[in-house]
Formats: sequence, structure tokens, C-alpha cells
Amino acid sequence: MLKIFLQIIVMSALFNFYSPKAISAEIGLLDEADIVVTSRARSERQAALKTALSAVFVKNSGLPSVLEHPLVKAQINKPEVLLTQYGYSEVDNELILKANFDHKRIISTLRQAELPVWGRQRPLTLLWLSIEDEGERNILSDASELDTRSQIHLDSSNKGIPVILPIMDLDDVMKISVSDVRGMFTDVVAEASTRYRADYFAVADMDKVGGFVRFQVSLFDKSNKGGLMQPLIHQQAEVLDYQQATDQILSTLAEYFVSQYAFADSGNSAETLLSLSGVQSMAQLVEIEAYLNQLSAIKTVSLSQFKANTVTYKLELFGDADDLQKLLNINKRLTENTFVEPVIEQESTEVSPEQVTTLYYQWH
Repeated sequence: MLKIFLQIIVMSALFNFYSPKAISAEIGLLDEADIVVTSRARSERQAALKTALSAVFVKNSGLPSVLEHPLVKAQINKPEVLLTQYGYSEVDNELILKANFDHKRIISTLRQAELPVWGRQRPLTLLWLSIEDEGERNILSDASELDTRSQIHLDSSNKGIPVILPIMDLDDVMKISVSDVRGMFTDVVAEASTRYRADYFAVADMDKVGGFVRFQVSLFDKSNKGGLMQPLIHQQAEVLDYQQATDQILSTLAEYFVSQYAFADSGNSAETLLSLSGVQSMAQLVEIEAYLNQLSAIKTVSLSQFKANTVTYKLELFGDADDLQKLLNINKRLTENTFVEPVIEQESTEVSPEQVTTLYYQWH
């Protein structure tokens, strides 16, 4: 059976993920997928292209359910319409078909179908997992040779969820034990997580009970410093094996992040002003506009003013300013300014300045 092969997250992002100093992740290769095939026969290539396009639609939306929409189904049934290139390679004695598709038309299809679009900027999650290894329970590290570690990396890639595992060096071992993770002592886990520049941390446990695997997972906002930490989501269940447990844990995380960071075109649009201080060159302007144009909450971007190292953009949104702020706040190059500046004069706008929300951030 055809299966989606690992290698969906851009390799340059991976170098950041595995460092304790990693920042919020920017996912790449949203237009491609690698599929294992048994031959170069035309019939098998056609089936592989459908599988690849399905994977690309899921990566750009975050939800497998998008594949049931008639507009998406129609595109998947004729993958060559969106296909830009394909090729074969051999990896570990397996034949791999790599397919690339027209990313703009992928997004256009999702927008037309009023389905969520999940942009390249995605929150980074640190996963603390307690699991048994040869009769001894340990915290799963990024260097582990367990199949579960490989499965986590595969599932996070296929689902487009940036996930890192702790490196479990001396610093980690001195701060946290497997009992802390298994018992879900969130204050200890939160303290051990501070060295990792992730946006969220998840605490999970897997137990083999009889012929089943019992798991539980809770997700926490790493920036929440006040009082007792409450999980944003919690799930527990029994499944057949570790692979299913891993898949459900990653699916649980994906569903939450899609609900927070993926936005559909509801047909309504709002306008907001975004004022960025600390901008000193045209090169930075180009970089900022490229960043804004790929955010899933933004419909259009237009430069309103550039004066005294501060640039202001007029933005048309798919949702509202709160949706936009969720995305801005996971970019470590942006810091929200707490002071309030006067709203700039508008050359021409259909909405009066007092009706437009203005967001103030510092660009680093």
C-alpha cells in the first residue's frame, strides 16, 4: 500500500527544531510530498500522485476532513492539474516518488471551499513523553533509538506540526525525572521547559496494559506564568499499539493548533492597522511584507506609512484582529508594545480611523 514518506518538513527548519534554543517554527515544503512506490508504472504513479496531493491538502489545512469536501476531491481525482513536477529517487532500497504542486492553487481551492488554511508560521511544541524501554521507564529523548521517536518525527512531519523532544543531557536530568512526567507534575515540567524556546509543552505517558496501549496527553501554554497551570487540552484513551497512540497524540495537538491558528474565509472581512517599530531599511520592509503575506489570517497587505523607523500597514483580514495577534505572538522577532500611539492619518479609507483596531509591535 502506498504510504506517505518522511521528509515533508523543510530540512533547514529541522536544524532549528532539535536545538534547545529553537524558535517558533516556519514550515516549508508545503507544496510537496514523498510517496513510496513499488514501480514506475503509469497506474501506480497516478495513484501515488493522488496520495501526494491529499497529503499536501492536509498539510496546508491541518485537518484530514478537508479531503471530504467536493472541491478538494475533484482536485485530488485529477492531480496532474495542480502538479508542477515529479521525480523518482531511491532511499534505503525503496523507490520514492516526489511530487510538487501549485501552492497558490492549493490555497485558492481551500479558500474557495471556505476551509481552514494553516500558514507557514506554526507554534513549536516541546513533547515530554514517559515510555517503557526494555523494562525500564524513561523520558523519550531526541537521541532515542526507539521506534516511537521515529514515529513522532514522521507524524509531526506528515501533519505539519513542529514538535521537538528534550535532549535529556545533564541539565535536563538534574531538573526533571520520569516520575515528574508520568505524574504530570506541571510545575516541574514547566521549569525544565524554560531552556527550550518552544511556544507550548505537552506532557504525555504511554503504558502497555495487556494487549493494549493506554496513553494520556496534556498541552500547556509555555508563556503562562501565573498560578496553577491548567491544560489547554487533555486526552486519554486505549489503542492497539504505540504507533496508534503516537498518531492520536499528534492528532490531538494538531486539532488544537488548527482551531487556534488556521483560518477559513467566512466571507466577512475586517480591517486593522499594524504598526511596527524598529524598521531601519528597505531590506527589512521586503522581509516583513513577505512574512505578512504568508500569514493565514491576512487577506491583503498595503503599506500605509513609513516614518522614523516605524512602518504601518493596512491589513484586510479573513477573521479579526484577535486571530492575527495569535500569529504575531508566536513570531519571536516580534514583541508587542504596551504603549499606545496616536492612530496615523489615513490618506483614504472606507473605515474611519476610530473604527480600525491598531496593533503595535517591535520588529527585531
